[in-house]
Amino acid sequence: MPVIVLAVVAIAGAALQIRRHRGERSPGHAADTLMVWWMVVVVGLWGLAGALYNLLDGAQTAAEIGYTRGDGGFQYENAMGDLAIAVAALLCWRFRRGFWLATVLVFAIQYYGDAGGHIHFWLAKDNTNPDNVGVPLWFDVVAPTVAIALYVASWRAGGAARVSDAPASASASWVRERIPSL
Repeated sequence: MPVIVLAVVAIAGAALQIRRHRGERSPGHAADTLMVWWMVVVVGLWGLAGALYNLLDGAQTAAEIGYTRGDGGFQYENAMGDLAIAVAALLCWRFRRGFWLATVLVFAIQYYGDAGGHIHFWLAKDNTNPDNVGVPLWFDVVAPTVAIALYVASWRAGGAARVSDAPASASASWVRERIPSL
């Protein structure tokens, strides 16, 4: 249940930061703060943990989910997907605007797809292992739903999710300074 702890840390950290900077109320400040905390702590750190579980103990991780045919070799590919999403989510701390949208979309596609797989194997194969129908299934539905809701909240509040009508982001100039050819 470490993902539940990460969710609590993200919400508490965002709440403290919002309270600490309450005098700096820019459009979408609260939604942006929650979005960054959710993406970095919940999506990023949990994605890194998932990648490590799959890389370092793939066969055991597969068995805990209920996939007992084989050695868990597919876990390597799953780990690379988790790692890619984790790195993108961690970069949400630095990059905003369109980067958030791309990261949320990739995260949602992957994790809603994972949830569909859990449900399929639950119904088709009667796989009721806790790592198939328990917290992982719920995380695969709740986490991207929260990320989408936070992105929409930021966009509606005129926060950092807005791509159009916004000046060039600081992150874009940061990249241009380091890679002059852009």
